[in-house]
Amino acid sequence: MPTPPEGLAKRVWEPLQVQTVYDLERVIDYCDELIEHKERPVSPDEKVGAGEVAVEKPPQNLSREKRRAAKEEFEEMSTEQLKELSDEELTRYGHLQKRKLPCGPGCDGCPHGPYRYTVYRDLRGKVTSRYAGKADGE
Repeated sequence: MPTPPEGLAKRVWEPLQVQTVYDLERVIDYCDELIEHKERPVSPDEKVGAGEVAVEKPPQNLSREKRRAAKEEFEEMSTEQLKELSDEELTRYGHLQKRKLPCGPGCDGCPHGPYRYTVYRDLRGKVTSRYAGKADGE
């Protein structure tokens, strides 16, 4: 019997060891479909976060492999690194939104911004966003 991948939970790999070849092939097909679903690009109607979207740029059209590599790179970046990226560079990772945000009751200057946010699908497949600094020249 082959050794399971390091770090893979026993509750995942142990039941697979008793399956037929046919069922394992079906599991592979299902996993491929599930990966495709969880890695699909964020569509323009999938919004996350508060505030009014002032401008939105769609992500660059990348292959699945390039999207996965970009996602891993993006997850490791600090906020300071994100602030240094241009609007075009941020679209490698997802939709770029420029949002104006309210800060709370009693503020005469609301909404504030615009601020840049990258909207993307995280490693679990959930649509989320990350702050990428103030928008320039607006």
